Amino acid sequence: MTNRKKRWHPAQESDELVFAVCDRFLAYLGKQYASEDEEKRENRQRGAASAVAEWVKRTYGRDDLTRERIYPLFWEAMRRQYLLLRPPRDRLLSRKIVERFALQGRRAEEDAVQVVNVRGADAPYHVSSAAADVIYDLVHRLKGRREKVHIALGAGFSSMMVARRLAQRVYSDLECPPLVLHALSSGGFLADQPYKAPVTYFGYFTEVLPKVEYVGLFSETLVSSQEFDRVRSNPSVHRSFAMADEVDIVMTSFAAANDPHGMLGQFLHALLEDGAVTQQDIDRMKRAGWVGDVQFRPYSARSAIFDECPVRVVTLFEIADLVRLADTPDKYVVLIAGPCSECGMLKTEALLPLMQNPDLRLWTHLVTDLGTAYALLSGNGRA
Repeated sequence: MTNRKKRWHPAQESDELVFAVCDRFLAYLGKQYASEDEEKRENRQRGAASAVAEWVKRTYGRDDLTRERIYPLFWEAMRRQYLLLRPPRDRLLSRKIVERFALQGRRAEEDAVQVVNVRGADAPYHVSSAAADVIYDLVHRLKGRREKVHIALGAGFSSMMVARRLAQRVYSDLECPPLVLHALSSGGFLADQPYKAPVTYFGYFTEVLPKVEYVGLFSETLVSSQEFDRVRSNPSVHRSFAMADEVDIVMTSFAAANDPHGMLGQFLHALLEDGAVTQQDIDRMKRAGWVGDVQFRPYSARSAIFDECPVRVVTLFEIADLVRLADTPDKYVVLIAGPCSECGMLKTEALLPLMQNPDLRLWTHLVTDLGTAYALLSGNGRA
């Protein structure tokens, strides 16, 4: 029988070696970029791979990791989520937004408004990545002030992407304090969209090194206003609400009333088809000035909308609660303000009240994209 040599594959290499190769390669490239002229840059990548292969041979005694095998280790590093790009910020636009909307206090701090220098179909993804980075920095800001840092996760596709990125950031962070993750809303979402429920995001954190605890919220998703207090008092729900005061950081997005992918609008449409609400109910909300919702709580340019909304989603915080939280020292609300993650529609008209009305200014940190930033500064909410 012929003995066949086992075929090499990058997946067989240890975490230590994969990371060390990538770290060495990028450091070498950066050094060479600063010292070489344009003519020599053509061969820089090949030279870096050869240099790293020689270093691996000296350090690990591995003469089988040739220059050609260095490159596949980068793909392996991507698969293992070691390489995370940080989207660039436009500091000038951020400062202009702070000045344009006369933001004061913590909302005027250097990192409070972040404009991610991206646009197009990938903008929602990069805005979510930047929002996760903001939350990661806030977690470390609270280290030493809290025994555990409590983070409440909102619902929706953008929030799901934030949770995944945040888990990647804390994955091997030995300096990260213990975390407690709270679900902001209940888990019984539309039957074909269970992945948008906050409790499903907990799975991203099962293998991270920092200690992580969880506080779910399990109840009926939609109840009438009259039933809301009864649901909150249920034993399975009461503890979740009782621990809401411990939340340090809220991560949430918002939806525009005219966005067909907004979850409150989808709920109402499904209820309309089932006969649980009427078109008159929805028209009443529109007459009240419904422009958007945060955590399924609708609002107009003037205030939150209560009586005109025929149903209530079970969620930890009302709009007024988030406003108070944003005004509390060492408490933070991070608002994801990018385009719709499913169709790319700007939500500027729904964002403007959250910028202009102090009674709706429910955030301490706002993360948005170029398109939304330009629309805010142009004064054209429908841009």
